[in-house]
Amino acid sequence: MIKDVVFSAGLPYALYLLLSSQGASTVTALAASGALSAAYTVYGIVRERRVHALAVIVLAATVASIAATLAFDSPYFALAKGSLLTGSIAVAFAGSLLLRRPLVFHLALIGQDEGARAEAEDLWGTQPRYRTIMRRLTLAWALALVVEATSRILLIPVLPVAVFLVVSEALWIVAFAAMTAFSWWYGGREIEKLVELKPVQPAAPPVV
Repeated sequence: MIKDVVFSAGLPYALYLLLSSQGASTVTALAASGALSAAYTVYGIVRERRVHALAVIVLAATVASIAATLAFDSPYFALAKGSLLTGSIAVAFAGSLLLRRPLVFHLALIGQDEGARAEAEDLWGTQPRYRTIMRRLTLAWALALVVEATSRILLIPVLPVAVFLVVSEALWIVAFAAMTAFSWWYGGREIEKLVELKPVQPAAPPVV
């Protein structure tokens, strides 16, 4: 996590400051820093030899923001990249509510063993309350990310570019950390209650 922040945000920010100090225009400096960020995303895909949905979203948003920045000669589009990213993720969360299982259900099973997966599948199939918990958490993520994306958009014309770049990175880190903590607290508490109230299946009679 720390390594990703350094390479995807820290180095592009340092490049922006360097180019700006050398007299490059704001548009040029932002486009170059965005290109560095995109290069790191591509490196991650090549290194892992897997294409993650999030990596595709990040790369697409970065390339689109660079193209718009250069085409319109405006730094606004480069600065709006973060909002485009979290906004896209918010749409993914909201859209998953229309699917058979919402996104939070799948995210909660990442890294879990077969026993935990089987228990989650059993709860999903037998406990309406569990399905409600998963959908509520998915909706909470979607709303929180919309608020975060909107906040960054509103800050673009208010803050200097160098300050905004720092605040923008801080906002998404805080937003994701807060929502992760909330998901563990609320989801863990509610699922624990659900498991405690789940009726115990009677033991099968012995075979004579």
